Amino acid sequence: MGDKPISFKDENGNFVSAADVWNADKLEALFNELNPNRKLRLEREKKEKNKADKK
Repeated sequence: MGDKPISFKDENGNFVSAADVWNADKLEALFNELNPNRKLRLEREKKEKNKADKK
């Protein structure tokens, strides 16, 4: 596992690193849950970028 901090156990009781448990999708879901306005802001920025790209 290298230098990754070990902080979780999987369903079999084996230790796994936090980096393996918290992948990009799970982090995105967590950030959106903790800050609901973040998701709205990202969607708004994406729409504005698409609008600017079409011009």
